[in-house]
Amino acid sequence: MRRTPALAVTAATALLLAACTAGSDDPTTPTGTGPSAGAAASPAPPAEPLPPATAECLAGTWRLDLAAMQDDLAQLFAAADGEVEVEVAGTSTYDFAPDGSFTATVDSTSGMTMRSDETELTSRSESSGDLTGAWSLAGDQLTISDVDSSGLDVTTTATMDGETLDVPPAAPEDAIEALPPTLSTATCADGTLVLAAALAQDEDSDPVTITYTLRR
Repeated sequence: MRRTPALAVTAATALLLAACTAGSDDPTTPTGTGPSAGAAASPAPPAEPLPPATAECLAGTWRLDLAAMQDDLAQLFAAADGEVEVEVAGTSTYDFAPDGSFTATVDSTSGMTMRSDETELTSRSESSGDLTGAWSLAGDQLTISDVDSSGLDVTTTATMDGETLDVPPAAPEDAIEALPPTLSTATCADGTLVLAAALAQDEDSDPVTITYTLRR
């Protein structure tokens, strides 16, 4: 069994943290591809900003928008040195109860393929179950705390050039960093909720902003 190079682990983990819990009503699995370093990414037209979330707008059940997540991942990895493809299928829902309790329900799979310098890295993650916690809103800052992930199961496998890699056992905490973001800036209106969260691989890494778009 081959041990994963550090760079490959970092890239795969970053992708899977963002994608492994994404979901959609559409059973079709879309693919997001990051262009090579020499390709120019077409800028997306700016969207009208939503107003800061209120407790009234936030309360209820929301479903992650898979297409929006794919677009965000494609933009995030547009400058990657190599070709990156991400496939995600399944569903993930957030429920914000008026009493301040929170539940996330997950049943999803994700796959990542990264090609660079004649090397191909693939990774697949499966997440199922649920987690609970508490939510609070201060201005536009949404905090999810007291998370109990004992009901969430996450498994990950990976290969490099067809050879199985030695991947550490996945833990529910691996998914918590993406589902849900424990601290985010929340905006909400007209059946759309957007959570913007800054994620960092470790203390020495610069954070990147991941946007979670949810629909009623």
